[in-house]
Amino acid sequence: MKILITAFYIVFTTLQSTSDWTRFRGPDGTGVSADRGLPAEIDREKNVVWSAKAPKGNSSPIIVGGRVFITGHEGVERIVFCYDSTTGKHIWRKSVSRARAETFHPLNGPTTPTPATDGRNIFVFFPDFGLIKYDRDGKELWRTPLGPFFSVQGLAASPLYVEGKVILLIDTPEEAYLAAFDAGTGKRAWKAPRPTGALGSYATPTLFTRDGEPAQIIVAGAVELTGYLAKTGERLWWARGVTSFPTAPPFVAGDSVYTVEPAETGWPPFSYPLKLFDKDNDGRIEISEAAPDPMWAGSLRGIDKNVGNGDKVVTEDEYSKAAAANGGGLVRTRVGGKGDVSDSHVVWRHTKGAPSFTGALLYQNILYTIRNGIVSTFDPETGKPLRQERLKDALGDYYASPVAGDGKIYFVNQEGKVTALKAGADWQVLSTGALGAQVIATPAIADGRVYIRADETLYSFGTKAKINR
Repeated sequence: MKILITAFYIVFTTLQSTSDWTRFRGPDGTGVSADRGLPAEIDREKNVVWSAKAPKGNSSPIIVGGRVFITGHEGVERIVFCYDSTTGKHIWRKSVSRARAETFHPLNGPTTPTPATDGRNIFVFFPDFGLIKYDRDGKELWRTPLGPFFSVQGLAASPLYVEGKVILLIDTPEEAYLAAFDAGTGKRAWKAPRPTGALGSYATPTLFTRDGEPAQIIVAGAVELTGYLAKTGERLWWARGVTSFPTAPPFVAGDSVYTVEPAETGWPPFSYPLKLFDKDNDGRIEISEAAPDPMWAGSLRGIDKNVGNGDKVVTEDEYSKAAAANGGGLVRTRVGGKGDVSDSHVVWRHTKGAPSFTGALLYQNILYTIRNGIVSTFDPETGKPLRQERLKDALGDYYASPVAGDGKIYFVNQEGKVTALKAGADWQVLSTGALGAQVIATPAIADGRVYIRADETLYSFGTKAKINR
């Protein structure tokens, strides 16, 4: 019997419509919208309802109560922008100055986490500052300074609003934990330590709810996939060998969680950093030797702290223990159980050609992935491959996860080429358009429109376009 895809329901305030896009990849984190009338073609010259200037940054848009929210950065400023979702008119801008400099990859940047909302308020996480709560009109209600963090590529996991709490995943080589903050006060409600890995996790957590059961927060983290009780942070179950260095967001459908990352790629062998940093040729790496490279230094510090003996030197044995990959691939894991479910709840795994950054998409009972412009589809129940084909007009790198609605699937590559597919086992390319600018952020769907954030421009696309310039 095919898996039944059920949307779990979260109660928000009356300001929120059923079409709102309330966090990264939408209200349930699946990237799927129930909206109708979505455009079959997206291009900077076609079906543009409006476009607006946006700051530098890679957070995805969220849409609630007729307003669009994104974050960005200008110099040391960390900014929240609010737009009218109908017209694109800029409504307000609020900013704070960063508290310190954090390490981040250029394609990541300092403002990658996407805001979340309870339907009335906006929760924003700036890794080099902390958490901030604004009301929909831009009034700051509280701020909670956090950090510093020592992420290798820069923190990217977005906050999640659940039952009066703001959930935040911090998963770095030096420290890893899941924390909940009271949405009313900003004070920390609980903190659950996590195992650390050589690279950490960049994947936004997701939520699992089922009638008669307490809500669970599911984390695809370094070393293990874990389910936590949302109310208290209790670690309910875990599965090792599923995730190692995840970037793509997990999502829940029915009784299962789907995760994706390259399978067993591992970390570079010890000989690689040894050649880079072992200046005295003693066969070990002193942390100080790697200091000029903050990304490598962060990983090595984490290895020394969590696997080594804290002597500020990393040996081959210590490195191998921390950097060994034991998971990855496109994996379906059944949610639930108690304790270690590594052997009992992993339903299937497909290891060939899994993407590094983009999440999988389950739509109309077909599971989709995109890697380098190659679309692969699978049976979500069994993991059986169904079809694999190149998007010949949109090859290249993909960082934005796919989204879907109205029988269409939208893929956006780094160059800003947007492909719309007609969904189904025999999917067909409807169109490929171009935005002419880099796209890293995942699109959003709300109120019958598709919102895409390109480099310094925010677009709204619809079937009854009126171009506002």
